[in-house]
Amino acid sequence: MQVHFIGLGEANLSNLAVALQKKGETITGSDEVFDESLTSLMKGQGLLSNETGWSPSKIHAQLDAVVIGSSVKQGNPELVKAQELGHHIFSYPEFLYELSKYKTRVVVAGSQCKTTIATMILHVLDYNDVAADYASSAPHGIHLTEENDFIVIEGDSSLSGIDGTPQLQLYQPNIALLSDIRFENNGVYSGFENYVEQYSAYVDGIVKGGSITYNEEDEEVRKLVESSENPIRKFLYGTPDYQEVDGEFFLDTPDGEMPLEISRTSDLRNMAGAKWICQQMGVDEVEFYEAMATYK
Repeated sequence: MQVHFIGLGEANLSNLAVALQKKGETITGSDEVFDESLTSLMKGQGLLSNETGWSPSKIHAQLDAVVIGSSVKQGNPELVKAQELGHHIFSYPEFLYELSKYKTRVVVAGSQCKTTIATMILHVLDYNDVAADYASSAPHGIHLTEENDFIVIEGDSSLSGIDGTPQLQLYQPNIALLSDIRFENNGVYSGFENYVEQYSAYVDGIVKGGSITYNEEDEEVRKLVESSENPIRKFLYGTPDYQEVDGEFFLDTPDGEMPLEISRTSDLRNMAGAKWICQQMGVDEVEFYEAMATYK
């Protein structure tokens, strides 16, 4: 494949570009501004030249796809040329879906807790030698293969710069989790109701017969999921029973109290959500707890 990224300076796009290049694809990209934390990564992969800004000459007929960042606007000269040439133009989640449409997509979404939960899931899978692809916003946060059956995705809650589509609704997960809904007015969404709509679209976008694991302790999450008419399975979770002794947490399990490296009660709740997801991915309860005893 030959793929060009418009908006390569965005963390998700740069991670995806690096992952695809490691698979042997031919990758190019452009942006006006590059975060310093990403510059060395992309230069090391040969993805970043000394030039910044937009260059329509990079858009040519041989491209198989064009991927655009969430901040790219109509009228961008590279986008205009790609449209004139009739290229397939994808947002980040749309292209990730194309790359993983024959896999079981596990998507973790939420305002504040999604990164922690996704990290827990990947820790448990790695501990138990369960191979899975993954996509997160962390540096080197995307790993793609042809052979793995699962991909774990940290859902992006931004809006598409082209038509304002909530990107969360584009992943079409088979297994989904929704942790929390906390609105902070950063100018992206017009208000709380508009912000919540993206999560409603996310739940309604879960493939029929799929599942949603949701935090019963978050009122907005519970109300949204329980009112959805999407024919999916619904699994709720909350803070599990535990003991705290001298600042150390001990989880109550069927095999007795288990010490944890976790130091916040919110992470106990996050762990409960991660457990439901891992069990749906084939990790049993004993294996999960054994792995989480080593999670920091």
